[in-house]
Amino acid sequence: MIEHVVLFKWKADADPAKVEEVGNAIKALKDKIPGIVDLAYGEDITKTRSQGFTHGLVVRMATRETVKFYDEHPEHVQVVHKIREVVESVLAMDFESPRLTPN
Repeated sequence: MIEHVVLFKWKADADPAKVEEVGNAIKALKDKIPGIVDLAYGEDITKTRSQGFTHGLVVRMATRETVKFYDEHPEHVQVVHKIREVVESVLAMDFESPRLTPN
């Protein structure tokens, strides 16, 4: 199982409605891109350790090949363009996890 983890730090002047629109587009990817096992997106609840990153995304995929497919998928590319309009900084990584596919 591959875990794709992304942290977002929005621009200080980003329109909150636009940030919400981006979040909704991110969440919609689960139903638009085959191979996504699970997707979670949300706002940081502690706000004390996140160094200005306010939202996080975790996408679970079965294989490394699925990560490449996800990265290049037109729906993902479209969402990335929306993100770039309002994001100041992004931190992302992918790692192999021993988790099993949820039933």
